[in-house]
Amino acid sequence: MMKAAVIEEYGSADRFVIKDVEQPGLEDGQILVSNRASSVNPVDTLVRQGKTKLITGLFGEHIIGSDFSGVVVETKSKKFKVGDEVFGFKNALKGHAYAQLVAVDEDNAALKPEGLSFTEAAALPLAASTAWQGMTDDGKLQPNSNVLINGCTGGVGTAAVQIAKHYGCTVTGVCSTANVEFAKTLGCDKVIDYKTEKVPENEQFDLYFDATGNYTISDVKNNIAPDGMFVSTRGGMQDVKSTLQGAADLLLQSKMKIVHVKPQTADLQKLQLLVDQGKLKPYIAATFGLEDLQQAHEMQEKGGFTGKIAIAIEE
Repeated sequence: MMKAAVIEEYGSADRFVIKDVEQPGLEDGQILVSNRASSVNPVDTLVRQGKTKLITGLFGEHIIGSDFSGVVVETKSKKFKVGDEVFGFKNALKGHAYAQLVAVDEDNAALKPEGLSFTEAAALPLAASTAWQGMTDDGKLQPNSNVLINGCTGGVGTAAVQIAKHYGCTVTGVCSTANVEFAKTLGCDKVIDYKTEKVPENEQFDLYFDATGNYTISDVKNNIAPDGMFVSTRGGMQDVKSTLQGAADLLLQSKMKIVHVKPQTADLQKLQLLVDQGKLKPYIAATFGLEDLQQAHEMQEKGGFTGKIAIAIEE
């Protein structure tokens, strides 16, 4: 048996219940991880609220959570051995990371960066992979490009800024008034406070990366260079009108991409290398225990913080 945070029905953050549940079994190509830490991602709150229940199931108990970091205690994989310290993330719609033990496909994990604690490592996988795949794969990021990152102080945004600086890019970050100084410490060459100013209409970027997911290319097309790309985590799909516009743009605009992040060992290894080289670090706004997931999810939904919310899990 193991302890896990279970939601017995979808809804508000107070639906989490700590229960003893059966530990997961292993299939070929999987590892069983003694999970020391996880984190909260925006998608985790959507799953909890039931906004994905057509995929995750209409009824029954669910263990959600994407990111994991811990020690391999059983293996049916040739890539990992018992005792390896690993980190990674599971498909958010499958979840199961808010638990003491997690069964993980070998392609969803990599060796944990040695210089990070389990809690720090758990703050990186999904968010940093979203930034990496969105910028390098979808955005075709090139060295020394002119890049704008909207939402530069959130979980995805902090990683995006660091990745762009690794590529030698000039980075303009967009954030709220309270986070301007933090954005500068991240490495942003210019910071725009969206509460008091707008992105200049005559300024164009090789990559416009919207880590908030609030915009579609129609909203910012004047800021996209002739050979530039607009990449979003959600494509501005917030209500019926914006969803229709975002869907139309995605079909018609060859310069727009929406990130569909996938857990991949190769990308996690690239992130591990950047951490080891001192070019990427996690920023943790707060750490909660597994039994305090309600407060963690409420903080995530309220917003306004920088970096990620981590979840520490006892052995």
